[in-house]
Amino acid sequence: MNKTITQIYKKFMDEYGPQGWWPVYSLRNAKERDDRGYFIKNVSKETDNNLLLDKSSRFEITIGAILTQNTAWTNVEKALANLIEIDLVDPNKIIEINQGDLAEYIRSSGYYNQKAKKIKILTHFLQEGDYFTDGNIPKRNDLLALWGIGEETADSILLYAYNFPVFVIDAYTKRIFTRLGLLGGNEKYSEIAAVFTDSLKKDAEVYQEYHALIVRHAKEHCRKKPDCDGCGLNTICLQFSISQR
Repeated sequence: MNKTITQIYKKFMDEYGPQGWWPVYSLRNAKERDDRGYFIKNVSKETDNNLLLDKSSRFEITIGAILTQNTAWTNVEKALANLIEIDLVDPNKIIEINQGDLAEYIRSSGYYNQKAKKIKILTHFLQEGDYFTDGNIPKRNDLLALWGIGEETADSILLYAYNFPVFVIDAYTKRIFTRLGLLGGNEKYSEIAAVFTDSLKKDAEVYQEYHALIVRHAKEHCRKKPDCDGCGLNTICLQFSISQR
């Protein structure tokens, strides 16, 4: 177990507080959610059963996990707004719609033709496997076998749509923890994930928060060109130490 991993999580929580991921755009401004669909975290998710997503919300998250590939979330919001406006956040309607028409509705997300194909394939899989029924969770390997679904996307779907405890590894995670000296930079996805899962209790909410906090820190400080001024990790950061020599 790497105690530094848990210490960093605590530092992030102290600095930024709970992040409220995953944003469900269709629930923006609903009870206990803010104007972008994030959880308002002064309300206990455990007490109020906020982790229990309905079919529509779960499906929106799975679509969002594909739409967010290689683009900013603001572009995803535009695509989701289009789908919600015409009531397309529905597995049956996604299956029925022409793939080219779907691509036009999600154009703002980029790579829209490929993403439309991925959404159609994933929707067929989830519908045929009855994975919109509570308690029925798709297997990770089955998701990875689908065209266009990589490890990060599969884990995002499992963690956020199904609250299944897998740790999502993205470019931000690799960047931050390589600069800290906790990663060498050439590890496989599974090896990086193990760094976190071996050091944290197996808890979907903890994994969700940690991943969201990593993204927040990457945007605040650990950018492509790092802004180390005021970063709470300077005392343990290998990159910062090197830059001060």
